[in-house]
Amino acid sequence: MLAAVFTLSASLEAQTLKQTKNKTQTQNRAAPVLEQASKTGPKTGSQVGPEAGTKAGQEPILQARNRTLLTNFYYLSRDSGQMTRGENMLIEDGIITSINGIENSCPECDPMDLEGGYLIPGLMDLHQHLNVGGSGKESTSQKLKLLRRNLYWGITTVYNPNIKLPLLRAVRAAVAKNPTNYPEVFAAGQNIGVTGGWGSVLVNNYPELKIAATRQLAGGADSLKISMDDMSWLSSKPLAQFPELLLRQAVALMHSNKRRLFLHASQAKDVETALQAQVDVLLHGTVDAPLSQKTLTLLARRQTGYISTLALSETISDVRSAVKKMRSFDPDRINGSVLYDNMSSELMAINWLDWWDKSNLLKAKLPVLRGNTVALVRAGGLVGIGTDAGTISIILGASLPYEMFLHEQIGLRPLRVIQMASYNNARILQISDRTGSIEEGKEADLVYMRSDPTAGIRALNSTQWTMQNGSITFRAELLRGK
Repeated sequence: MLAAVFTLSASLEAQTLKQTKNKTQTQNRAAPVLEQASKTGPKTGSQVGPEAGTKAGQEPILQARNRTLLTNFYYLSRDSGQMTRGENMLIEDGIITSINGIENSCPECDPMDLEGGYLIPGLMDLHQHLNVGGSGKESTSQKLKLLRRNLYWGITTVYNPNIKLPLLRAVRAAVAKNPTNYPEVFAAGQNIGVTGGWGSVLVNNYPELKIAATRQLAGGADSLKISMDDMSWLSSKPLAQFPELLLRQAVALMHSNKRRLFLHASQAKDVETALQAQVDVLLHGTVDAPLSQKTLTLLARRQTGYISTLALSETISDVRSAVKKMRSFDPDRINGSVLYDNMSSELMAINWLDWWDKSNLLKAKLPVLRGNTVALVRAGGLVGIGTDAGTISIILGASLPYEMFLHEQIGLRPLRVIQMASYNNARILQISDRTGSIEEGKEADLVYMRSDPTAGIRALNSTQWTMQNGSITFRAELLRGK
């Protein structure tokens, strides 16, 4: 049965053979946001200006365009929020240039009959650490393989909120060399906390904060992440709280540099403080108390990004059940069965209680976390999707469809959840002008599946391939290289 569902038909694979051998050359998708906005157009890598396609002393050279014509499919329309019939879609040099606009044949195109299948935008995980989710340490080359493995789940963009700068530079170099082999990567460098608090780089005052932030940005970070949480909802021994004044200064510093500040905050009082400080994005949902109507209204009016990371709290509450459900979103076991077995063991349940002595009380607070997420969605807030993948027992890749499934379980329509994991996430990263939805003029970041996602998030298990900027990666290809 799995072979029937997850192996692309021979005819369709043959239609795409030429395209997969001639992948579009692209700009470095991992370049910082400001550099992308100022130095490049869409990440197609096509040159612009008088020097494009020329040699010294010669006339400009006209280069053939890479053109793919998709036919016979349904696609998720951003305008209607519904699956819409698509007769054809023309993709040129990685950009969607026409939807249902080709009246006659396109003899110079690489045709692909999608046989009535379904297209959704490339998915994004806005809280992913570059670890598989186990307890072992991976080398840089292993981590790059994990980054590529995201494509198995249709993940074309990730945001890493805590990554050491040498690894970030290695990631940037790998993506620059083979940009369609990996998701687009955004990162905050190492997260900053206050001495005695939660964080990888600890500071005591504004001069130290400014030095730490400058180093992160100079090292390739796109944004800054600060850990404000005292973790009192998980521990009977609270950590030091990040000071409100220092948070305001950090926000001002980032905004003066036209960068965004992401904040680790899980409690209602911290959300209110974050709003007063003009924080851009909140990582982790509010778990200790319902958000007030005033707070919900302000979050929605400002369109402050909000990432619930339901998978994290579900895993802490019941690691065995959560990992079992993540395993169900890895139909080919690309992550290996041993990982899932180890991370769902009785020992892991004991470990979580050893690490955080109030973790056994978290299950009773899950209705609050879920309720705050739904309330903010209904209020019109900018709610995105992120997993905290790479944290122990939060399995990289498989945790994203699980996170989306959890959002479906709290009453959100599957297609709405998909848009949260694509368009909303693109808005949070400020890249929705070029990706995050299936529209003419946007990058061809697509996920093709056999089953109708209208029926539920589990349709993601029927994914056949992921298109990254016009270049296709089949699941079977990733399985061979796992």
